[in-house]
Amino acid sequence: MTTLDGTVWDVDPAKQLGGVRLKVCVEGEYWCGDMRTGQDATKGQGYYAGSLWPEPKAGNWWVAVVDAQGRALSEAVLFQTDTHSCHPDGTGRQWVIIDFKRNY
Repeated sequence: MTTLDGTVWDVDPAKQLGGVRLKVCVEGEYWCGDMRTGQDATKGQGYYAGSLWPEPKAGNWWVAVVDAQGRALSEAVLFQTDTHSCHPDGTGRQWVIIDFKRNY
C-alpha cells in the first residue's frame, strides 16, 4: 500500500488546524485525490491520512493545501515513492509523512 499522512499546524506550534483540505496528485496518471484534516480524533484535529494506491507504487506525487474550490493555498510539495522492500533493512518508500505549517 502507498500512503500519505501528516499534520497541518497553526502559527502557534501547539495548535493543529482542523477542517483543512489537501489535494494530492500523481505524475503520469489522471488521478488526484482529496484529503481533509480532523478525520482521526486520536491523532489531533490537524492530522490527515490516506491510502494513495492499494499496493506499492513508484511515482512522483504532489500535495498542497487547497481551498473549497481546489485552488492551492500552499506550495505543492513533491514527494517520491517506489516499489522497493519496506522490510527493516529495505529501502522502500511507500509511507510518506508531510506536515504543513500556517505562516500567517
